[in-house]
Amino acid sequence: MKKIKLSVAALAIATSGFSQNVLSREDSSLLAKLEIENTAEDMIEWIINDVANGHIYQEYAETYIYNLKIIVTKARKLREENE
Repeated sequence: MKKIKLSVAALAIATSGFSQNVLSREDSSLLAKLEIENTAEDMIEWIINDVANGHIYQEYAETYIYNLKIIVTKARKLREENE
């Protein structure tokens, strides 16, 4: 019986902890900017791999990478301004 009470108590604490919003608006904004930056960097890697595998022309890849680097730079600048 004691184990059941402890299990129910632990489950109640865990579920109540997940239902709370622990991020402030600023933290949420910071995470979004970081996610934008990470995704753009990942896309650059994918494009480089696509060129290596012959799935995309080098000329197109250079344009995509150039634009993605601009996005990364702007996201970093915004993130650093808010830190």
